Amino acid sequence: MENIIQEPAVAYQRRCTAEEYLTMEWENGVRYEFWEGELIEMSGGTKAHGLITHNLNTYFRSKLKSKKCISFQESIHLKIKEKDIYFLPDVVVTCDEKDLDLAEKTVQSPVLVAEVLSKSNELYDRIRKWDMYRQIRSLRYYLLVSQETCRVEMFSRRSSTAIYSYQVFNSLKESIFFPEWQIALSLSDIYDDITFQE
Repeated sequence: MENIIQEPAVAYQRRCTAEEYLTMEWENGVRYEFWEGELIEMSGGTKAHGLITHNLNTYFRSKLKSKKCISFQESIHLKIKEKDIYFLPDVVVTCDEKDLDLAEKTVQSPVLVAEVLSKSNELYDRIRKWDMYRQIRSLRYYLLVSQETCRVEMFSRRSSTAIYSYQVFNSLKESIFFPEWQIALSLSDIYDDITFQE
C-alpha cells in the first residue's frame, strides 16, 4: 500500500474518504487519525497518559470558561485547513466562534494543542504532526508533555506571523505562563497524582 505511515502504528487495511472517517463507529476503544486517505491507529493510552490529559483539560476548562474559549480532550477532530488530514490531539483549546458550535465534530482554529508523549508516538508528535500544526495560523502554543519524567516542552509565538520560540520546563515548582489569557499553569497541576520512577 502506498504512503503507509509507520509511526505510531500500522495503517488501516484500506483507504477511505474523510466523510467515511468522520462517521466511523470505532470498536473496542481504538482511535484513528486520518492522513489523506490512510487511517492511523493510535496506540492505547496508559493510566499516566489519561491522568495527565485529564489534568490539562480540567485546568484549561476551568480557567478559560470566562474567556469565551473551550478545551476538548482526545475525542474532537482537529482538521488541517486545505488538507485532507484530521488529528485527535490529547487536548485542544479554541476560541474561534465557528469552533464553539458543539454540534460539530471538528475544530479548525485552535489556539493551543497539547500532546502527551509515549514511546510509540513521540516521533510522530514531534515531527509529522508538528509540521502540520505549525501551519495553523491561529495556533499560539504547542505543548509536548512527557509522561515518564517531569518535562514539558512548549513552542509558542505572539502572533500568526511570528516565529515560534521554544522553552523547556522540568521542575514541579515551575509554571507555564500564557499571555494570551494571563494565566499560569504549574507543572505540579499537570502531574497531579503522577509518581515518577527514580
